[in-house]
This record gives sequence, C-alpha cells and structure tokens, in this order.
Amino acid sequence: MRNLMAYLESARGMNRNAHLFLAHTLLSGSSIALLALLYNLYITSLGYKQDMIGTVTLVACTVGVVAALPAGYALNRLGYKRALIVAVLLTGFSMVLPLMFPVSAVLIGCELFWGIGFTLLIIAGAPFMTENSTETQRAPLFSLQFVLTMLTAFVGNLVGGALPRWFGGWLGAGAESAQAYQGALYVGAALMFLSAVPFIFVRQNRPDKNAHPARPRLRIEHPVAVTKLLAPYIIGGVGAGMFVPFANVLWKTTQNVSDATIGSIFALSALVMVGAGMFAPMLSQRFGQVRVMVVFQSAAVIGLFAFGAAPFLGIALLGYLTRDVLTNLVRPIFGQFMMDHSAPAERAAVSALATMGFNFAWGVSSWVSGVWQSENQLLWVYVASAGFSVLAIGAMQYFFGGAAARRAVQTAKRPLGSPAE
Repeated sequence: MRNLMAYLESARGMNRNAHLFLAHTLLSGSSIALLALLYNLYITSLGYKQDMIGTVTLVACTVGVVAALPAGYALNRLGYKRALIVAVLLTGFSMVLPLMFPVSAVLIGCELFWGIGFTLLIIAGAPFMTENSTETQRAPLFSLQFVLTMLTAFVGNLVGGALPRWFGGWLGAGAESAQAYQGALYVGAALMFLSAVPFIFVRQNRPDKNAHPARPRLRIEHPVAVTKLLAPYIIGGVGAGMFVPFANVLWKTTQNVSDATIGSIFALSALVMVGAGMFAPMLSQRFGQVRVMVVFQSAAVIGLFAFGAAPFLGIALLGYLTRDVLTNLVRPIFGQFMMDHSAPAERAAVSALATMGFNFAWGVSSWVSGVWQSENQLLWVYVASAGFSVLAIGAMQYFFGGAAARRAVQTAKRPLGSPAE
C-alpha cells in the first residue's frame, strides 16, 4: 500500500510538459486504436488479400528503418516540441490519403508518410518523457502513459467495432463495406490531427546556467552494451510482426466473428491491461525488470499457441488475452529499461536504433506472414512467431538475467556500459 501511495504521489507531481504529453496520448491512442482495429479490414474490403496487408506493413517499416537516423537528426535540429508536432501531422496525413484515394499505389505510397511521421513520434516520445520527469517520477510516467493508451484503446475499440455499422447505415452501405470503414477511419484521422494541439503549449525546458545540457544526438559510446540491450527487443519484433498486424483478420477468418465482436475483444484486452499496467512497475521494482519481462513473455508464448490451436471461442479468447496483455505490459518496462540504461546524450540514438531494428524485424516478418496466410499456411505463422519470441526471451535472460538482473535493479541510475561498483 505504501508503494502504491508513493506511486500516486509521484504521478501528481509531474510537470506541465508531462501532462501535455499525456493529453496527446488520450487523442492519439484513440486514433491508433481505430486504425489498428479497422485498417486491415478496410484493405480486405477493397478486395485485397493478406499479402497486401503484409506489403503495406513492410513498406511502412522499411521507411521507418531508413527514416530512423534522419529522424534522430531532425529531433536534434527541431527540438522536441516542433518534432512532435511535425510527426503528428505527417501521421495524420498518412491516414487520410488511402481513404481519399483507395487504390493500391496510394495504399502503398501513403506508408511513406506514416513511416516517417510515426517513426519520429516514437523516437521523440520516450526521450521527451525522460527529460520531463525526475528519477522517481519516471516509472509512474511511463506506466501512466501506457495505462492511458490502454484506456483509449478500450474506448476506441469498443466504439470502433460499432462505427462501421453506424456509417454503413447512414451511407446506405453494408456494415463491412469499404464506405463504412472509410467513415470510421476518418474519425481516427481527425483524432490524430487533434492530438497535435497539446504540443503547441509545450514549454522548452530552460537549461541550467552552470551546466551543459545533453542535447538529443546520435552518438553511441558503448556499442557492445547497447547491442545487448537492443537484441531482445529486435528479435521480439520478428515474432510480433508475424501475428499482431493480422490479429483482427485472424479472428475473422479462424473464428468467424463480427467487427463488433473483434472490437469488444480488443477493448477487453485493453481494459485488462489498464488494471495490470498499474501494478507492472511495482512488480518490476519488487522482483526486477528483467525477471518480470521474462516471465510475462514466456506466458505470452503459451497464450499464442492456445489461440492458434483453440477449437472453441472461449479458449481462443483466453489465449489471445494472455498473449496480448502480457506482451504489451512488457513494452513500458522495456522502454524505461532502455532509457534508464542509456546516457542522456545517447537516448535519442538508442531510441532511434531500437525503432529501426524493431521496424525492420516487424516489416519483414509481417510480409512473410502475409504470404503464408494467403497460401493458408497458418501453422508456420504461429510456429515462427512463438520461436522468435522464445529467442528474445533467451537473449534477455542471457544478457541480463541472474546476477545481471540484480545489478540492473541496483544500478538503474547508471547508464549501461558504465563500470560496475
């Protein structure tokens, strides 16, 4: 109870910029929830198969890889405020284009804007939260941002599952028609554009007159240590890319459920994550970040197999929730882990490299998964996703488990690569 009260007290003391970032999260989280739920279904409603979903995902991720380092330089040149505004506007523009021009060339081409915009948003986000929080506020801020993302995902998925039916009735089209999905996705694009408004009011932090503040720049002083830090994250991206981009399509093709049901399932998953996300930082403080991440990801692999092999909806639902909730709970813990173990001057570079590696892994694996699914080779999808997840768990345990896990908890204030005490 004392830990919970201290957690809430540190959350109340966050500064103005942190509050504005959380306000952005409320709007952008709702937007991304709608996009994640409906965009792939929109693509299939246009007559395309899963290989097109894999292709657009690969293009977006490839652009993200190419754009990551330039985005890091742009962050250095623009500063956090302008970089975040530009990132949101580019992301919103990429969401509108395929709705206005629903042809294959535009579906693929708009991923250029998405890859640049969303990559810049991700690269700027974690360092921005780190720079605008104290050491005691950092874990609550990352956790609260995650919880708000899940709350907006709950609302976005619950409402988003019904939006195509509402727009279909209003437009005189079917609930699963392209026109119905377009109407719902326009709502998501509008929310993304609105999420830029809080950043207008961000205040640039004034540097200490007697100090030379570390500006975000692309410099790595401990490449071996950073490679170990990023390896589990990137390998895990391969496993995630096999399954996550197609979760809504897999629900529809394997369990034959409606859009509203898929939205309710996604909303339920987000709601469970809201409660669990409040306690994940406390668990990581009590047992160590590495141990919690290893246990969560191991249980998630079991959930993945339960979803893939389940003959009944109830078992599939339990497996999906286990995999989705636990995998997503690892994200804020890993994000904080990477930032805490990076020197202030290296954080932008570490964030950029993490985004590059994860995007590349996600993009290639999603393209392969789309091809397999188009050829009805679902078994390979589940086996490959689980296999790479296990490799990621092994890398985390090998590089940071055991004595390394205890040192990680004891030396969280020291950048990775510094000499041990």
